Amino acid sequence: MKVNRAANPEANMHTSGSVFFATHQSRLENELKRPPTFQEVFDKTHKKKGTDQYISDRAREVAINITLSIVFFAGVI
Repeated sequence: MKVNRAANPEANMHTSGSVFFATHQSRLENELKRPPTFQEVFDKTHKKKGTDQYISDRAREVAINITLSIVFFAGVI
């Protein structure tokens, strides 16, 4: 497993350390005073702090795909 992670270091990058997804979701819910969307939690864990930039090109691509999927399945297009 370590070989795979070493071969693609960008694949396991997060900006908030080893914290469970549910913990991030709960903290964001307290901050926003409403349940956060998956996109909001993803952005919180994959964007550089203090900027609006994703930590990698792969994270940006995933975020775009999430948005497109939400739009498609919501029947907007």
